[in-house]
Amino acid sequence: MAHLIFVEITALGVQSIAHAKQLGHEVTLLRSPLYDFITPPTERARAEELADRTLHADDLQDVGLLLGLLSEHGIGAGDVDAALSTLSLCVLSAARLAERLGARGTPYKAAAAARDKGRCREILRDTGVPSLGFAVVTTLPQALIAAAGIGYPVVIKPVSGVGKAVTSIVEDPEGLRVHFARTGEELGAMHPGLAAELDERFIVEELAVGELYSVEVAADGERFIPLVAVGRKMGRDNPVLELGCTVPSGLPAGEEAELGEYAARVCQVLGLALGIFHVEVMRTANGFRLVEVNPRVSGGSLPDSVRMATDHNVFEILVDVFLGAPAPAQPLPWRRAASHTFLAAARNSVVPRDLPADWFEEFRPRLHSGWSHAEPGAEIRAMKGNFDTFGMIRVVDCDADRAAGEVAAVRRDIEKRLGFALTAVAESRGDPVAAAPRRGER
Repeated sequence: MAHLIFVEITALGVQSIAHAKQLGHEVTLLRSPLYDFITPPTERARAEELADRTLHADDLQDVGLLLGLLSEHGIGAGDVDAALSTLSLCVLSAARLAERLGARGTPYKAAAAARDKGRCREILRDTGVPSLGFAVVTTLPQALIAAAGIGYPVVIKPVSGVGKAVTSIVEDPEGLRVHFARTGEELGAMHPGLAAELDERFIVEELAVGELYSVEVAADGERFIPLVAVGRKMGRDNPVLELGCTVPSGLPAGEEAELGEYAARVCQVLGLALGIFHVEVMRTANGFRLVEVNPRVSGGSLPDSVRMATDHNVFEILVDVFLGAPAPAQPLPWRRAASHTFLAAARNSVVPRDLPADWFEEFRPRLHSGWSHAEPGAEIRAMKGNFDTFGMIRVVDCDADRAAGEVAAVRRDIEKRLGFALTAVAESRGDPVAAAPRRGER
């Protein structure tokens, strides 16, 4: 029997703890109330019920504190086989904890490089992996100089941010001035658990124009295997926003293989030697280019869509590779298609008060699965980042285009039912808005 430590957990990530327990392993869960906003109460309770023990700490980033907490419960070096996290905000502490305990884990140096978008770009540049023009800045004057050298439009975002927080596409110097002017306000409105990840650094990047894809890359210490590639859905009016995905990707086999090889190469040069990593890539006119790499398995609803399309659970694979099993030898074969879209408001809105409390149930017969917490009279905040969603809808079909088309149709009908504009989706299949030019396209 092995002993695994999970540093926090996501809603779907509870499946990894369930798999570990099903295999008969011991699980210690480290949790902090700072991240309660990430995982709904029912999933938090389920995780604690499954774990052999749950230890609570105010600061999960303080590895010394965590080691002391574990020591109080008789857990020290040599007592743990692996340490991991399914939550972006805790991957670095999990990696450092694994090192200090002599357990299997994602190499800390590699995870830190992946989380630091500037350092990540430097490594790609130095190893010859095709990438985007970039510069790391801390002030508006530096950003103006960087953008002038790169050429507008550019993307500016925090070096260590998650969830597309405080991220802007800017087309001119005035756009950069607005971005910096609004930064303090956005940080003030941000949840403390997210704000704590940010420092004064921003990365200014060349704007990659094209179709967005993501790849889940599994690494077992020896091999880097692109498990699955999916087509991503972006905001039509703001392509920074992520609104869902369709699996399979829709790419021809040769191009999908090229995409997988590129994503695996990114993980390899960064040194992400153990785990499953979420790599976002844009197919541009000049070839595949990295958007960002997350040193943890995908969040959101993607893992369940992958499971429905391939009959493979990435959380089970994650636990297996952390315990020494080889990664799958080849990409996961898809058996059907799954497409999901997040529901988000285009601007601050209010759900009609006269809407039936069970309004979402009207749409379930057309869906494979989904949810919404938009209750009658609820105020819905406009979408500015990945955490500003109030629901998800998914369709599973034997054909990817039909699945994407039907989920797009349901989204439009939900928009009519709610009576306010949802964040429009620009996607490569199944929705006529895909043909609309995106801001900054040239």
